[in-house]
Amino acid sequence: MRPELLNTVKFLLILLLAGSLLAGCSQPTLSPTQNPATQVAAVVETLHAQLTETALHNPTATPQPTATALPTATPLPPTLTPTITISPTITLTNPPPLSAQFLYAVTFPENKHEYIPNEKFGLAIGYLNTGTMTWDAGYRLKLVSFKGEVTVQKEAELGKSIAPGKKVEFDLWAFGSETLGQHIWYFQLYSSQGVAIPGGAAVFSYTAK
Repeated sequence: MRPELLNTVKFLLILLLAGSLLAGCSQPTLSPTQNPATQVAAVVETLHAQLTETALHNPTATPQPTATALPTATPLPPTLTPTITISPTITLTNPPPLSAQFLYAVTFPENKHEYIPNEKFGLAIGYLNTGTMTWDAGYRLKLVSFKGEVTVQKEAELGKSIAPGKKVEFDLWAFGSETLGQHIWYFQLYSSQGVAIPGGAAVFSYTAK
């Protein structure tokens, strides 16, 4: 039995006993043949039944479980849109009328870069006509600068026409210098009117040993 129900029963028993004593002094209400303990037990049972029925009609409220909040989903980072790089537009330009490309400067009959003093050899210098004009027979290759000693043919003339996109070679004689060390020769291609051709510079070096 719950503690509050037990306390109520005890209080009612006390009131019942007090009332019985007062009634006994005036007029008896209990049956002379009935046991007082039996009467008390009947009263207790009646009170217990009444309290039980009251509890059934007024049940104690059971607290509802507290709802647990669900974790908030973390938003995904935005997808980056790749930047489109626009390639620069290639502008085609027309080649200049006069233009040359230096191809090579080699020696013959053996291509090497070391010579003893007075050793003879040939020097071949090649070009490509990259312009839009044909080179006529008056074009010339000239020695314009040097380092060391000049032991090479200083000038050579073109003996035929060279159309655009064609190659040409100038062959020069040379020999090893008696001055030991490195020697450098600088050449330039000129038109028949004496105009320096763009891209017509050439260089050759060797060592005298």
